[in-house]
Amino acid sequence: MLKDILRERLEVIESNGLLRKLKQSTVQSSIAGRKIQNDAGNELTSFSCNDYMGLSTHDVVKQAAIDAINLYGIGARASRLTTGNHPLYAEIEAKLASLYGTEAALVFSSGYTANIGSISALVGRHDMILADKFIHASSLDGARLSGATIYRFTHNNVDHCMQLISKYRELHDNCLILLENIYGVDGDLAPVDEFIQLAKEWNAWVIVDTAHGFGMLSSLQADIYVGTLSKAMGALGGFVCSSKITIEYLLNKSRSFIYTTALPPAIIAAASASIDLFKSYAEVPMRLAKEFCKIMELPEPQSHIVPLIMEDVRSVILAEQALAERGILVSAIRPPTAPTPRLRLTFTAAHKLIDVHRLCNALKACVVLTEAGNWRVL
Repeated sequence: MLKDILRERLEVIESNGLLRKLKQSTVQSSIAGRKIQNDAGNELTSFSCNDYMGLSTHDVVKQAAIDAINLYGIGARASRLTTGNHPLYAEIEAKLASLYGTEAALVFSSGYTANIGSISALVGRHDMILADKFIHASSLDGARLSGATIYRFTHNNVDHCMQLISKYRELHDNCLILLENIYGVDGDLAPVDEFIQLAKEWNAWVIVDTAHGFGMLSSLQADIYVGTLSKAMGALGGFVCSSKITIEYLLNKSRSFIYTTALPPAIIAAASASIDLFKSYAEVPMRLAKEFCKIMELPEPQSHIVPLIMEDVRSVILAEQALAERGILVSAIRPPTAPTPRLRLTFTAAHKLIDVHRLCNALKACVVLTEAGNWRVL
């Protein structure tokens, strides 16, 4: 029986401490999303949110969504290639292309569909993909769907990538390199320019996923930028920024773009408003992350995402619970989301300095850094 087989599989997952369950949380819009109410009715200050600029509750963004609903209604009613391509799409795609310095942009229904749709359309079984070990699941799924031969290089290791491309490039028609500008698991930065230079030397293409580093560009231009409107923009959707010919090709060949209903007008209007606002808040998350690391006597962070690597799965679950008891929400991140269990702290423009101080006090009360460099619960 199907249920029996699935029950056995779930029992194995649970025995390893990796069983996931949905938890209800209600964002309090009146205080810019800093606070959430959990399913027990307790108010917590959240450091587990991807709304990096705090724009999901911004009055201007909310009003843009309301105005779009009043003008266009709720749903897009169809795919973009039929009758779902409402006027707001041209506006937001022009803004994205301008922000990323590309000729054109194409909005997808999510960052996930942008990745799987672009990668699987661009390469095939005669091609090769070089992918960072830490790329997002959506990029890896897109690579697998493409049918191309996949080679994984050690995280952020340009030399290893060069070894692989020099060994295998002549065996394949085309070569695509996949990386992220900021990695969501560790918050570290990729040496994007070095990978782009390597790609130029070997006639390869580069896709940079900017999901956690919206609008953050290196000095050299990548062939394609992929991103999301659901994190720093506080809305929903994904996008690809590239040349006009690349965008036209994806519009015709990307299955995840073609065979889905367009995003609701209110979502596009909200995301478009967020693009206009985000530069005013862009420096705040990093400033708060630096303050946190200074207080906790940690190395200066590379980004607004700071991981605290825990000893084991049990420790990270206990730490999450201990912090919640002190009014702090930090989600326990476990394999396979991350290679090692960790508390993943995300600092946003919605946070106040007092929130950071409270976080530090709570952490000092329930976890300690070991000589091995991991954190354990007190």
